[in-house]
Amino acid sequence: MKKWVWVVATIVVALLIGGYAYSNHHATAKEYQAAMANGRTAIQDKHYTQAESYFQNALKRRLNDKPAQRYLTQTQRFVSAENALDDLKFASAADHYAEVKHTTNASTVLVKRATTQAKLVKGIRANVKQFKQILETASGQNQALNYGQSNTTLDELFNNAKFRQKYYKNLYDQALALRKANNAGQTSAASSDSSSSSSSSTASSSSNTGATNSSNASLTSSEQSAANNYSGSNEYTVTQKQKELDGKTITAGQITSARKTINAAGGQADAMSDQDVRVALQTASKKGISLTKYTEQYLK
Repeated sequence: MKKWVWVVATIVVALLIGGYAYSNHHATAKEYQAAMANGRTAIQDKHYTQAESYFQNALKRRLNDKPAQRYLTQTQRFVSAENALDDLKFASAADHYAEVKHTTNASTVLVKRATTQAKLVKGIRANVKQFKQILETASGQNQALNYGQSNTTLDELFNNAKFRQKYYKNLYDQALALRKANNAGQTSAASSDSSSSSSSSTASSSSNTGATNSSNASLTSSEQSAANNYSGSNEYTVTQKQKELDGKTITAGQITSARKTINAAGGQADAMSDQDVRVALQTASKKGISLTKYTEQYLK
């Protein structure tokens, strides 16, 4: 009789333990599935930090789970790529986006986003190369004391709406500094030329032809004219014709009004010099479109 009781008790205990194990396993499986689902939703909503937490939670429910690990690694790489892009580390960003794109059996959403971002980075790097070449040319002209020509070369950068994007901030700051140096050089040269105006025309002519023993740099007639047209530290040197629209000088009032229009259309007029605004007005007029439409198409 006692032996029978022990057999029954053993069976009951085994059933209880088995039932608990099954119940616990079922609950863990549900928690794993919920964590994975929440992680994918967080990716869709671009809440990448939350997504990482969900996938890490899924790994706690299933240790060394390959799907959860793939999703987690892919998300972390995408975040690293975005951070590198924000830090203007384009090569690093490109590498991370490539890793995300080549991750299989994980988030197709991240693959698509990484593909789009990789194209963006490729374009940025091409622009950086082009902008650097222009900046190097302008820098060489500055070192040769061709300040007016250097500013003209810099116009190619400042007239390009893409050059104001955050990705090129370092180059933009360098260009601003170079333009400031050019303007200072023109002012200094103009002052030097004025102080020596009492010299004979023969001596003046000899100086302008580039005598190597001259202690002050002289400007060509076109460079001197450009220096005279310079109207402030927030503008690059321009000619009178470049200040006109339909043969009439663009007034300060027109520039102020244009700035408001550009801002209203989503542009960044506060980052534009007065000449930038003039160029926008002139280009819009040539294209036969409104300043609002020009801003929406080219200045955003």
